[in-house]
Amino acid sequence: MRKNAIIALLLLLFLMPVSTSFAVTSIIGAWGYFTTPTTATPGKGKINIATGFILGPNNIFVAVNTEILSNWELSAGKEFPVSENTDLGLTPYILGSKYKFYGKEQKSLQIAGGGYVELLGDAAGLDGTPFDIYIVLSDYAGKLGIVNTGLGYTFGIDAGYAINFFFNMKWPLVKDKLFLIQEFTNHSVRQGGELAWDSQRGVFNLGLLFDFKDFVKFNLVTYDILDDFITVGFGAEFSINAF
Repeated sequence: MRKNAIIALLLLLFLMPVSTSFAVTSIIGAWGYFTTPTTATPGKGKINIATGFILGPNNIFVAVNTEILSNWELSAGKEFPVSENTDLGLTPYILGSKYKFYGKEQKSLQIAGGGYVELLGDAAGLDGTPFDIYIVLSDYAGKLGIVNTGLGYTFGIDAGYAINFFFNMKWPLVKDKLFLIQEFTNHSVRQGGELAWDSQRGVFNLGLLFDFKDFVKFNLVTYDILDDFITVGFGAEFSINAF
């Protein structure tokens, strides 16, 4: 019954198939897709470093995560504006942690919980420091692959909203090398300063993920394609066995 409900939701939202799950360090640093986390953790002893460029705001992003203890992830991320007229305080330093507490096999139900704090400067104009917690579930849906669905809550600021949700999946285009990634959320990782994505609304990101080797991945992303504001980003991620 659970799998049938997930399949029905997928067909309703996207009408597109997906195969096995695949993770990449997201812009918030958590092991996930472009902006949303998954239940996956990096693997004990690994360090993943992702960087790239987002057009429009002209920001360079850097994200890193690692798994010190089994199933426990630590992560960090930051966007750095290229323009001299943009205050660094408008984009947050994001520090987070995630723990997968249920499920071991890839093709089974898995559950993880996590949280991250957004450290913004005074230029953002926020009364408080956003702190987000979330829980994310993944399950195997046959030919549709593994789907991640999450629910969260924002503390620390009065922005007129608190409950957040996200949903992500992938569609293989060329075997295990090229994937179409889709993610939808009502929660932006950017808060305040009248930046793009600073208001609570539907955000749909769509992009390509290239997995050439186990230790290097590349992506090309179109952010927020459901609204008037659309921007494009591209980046790479490198993985090393550090300890």
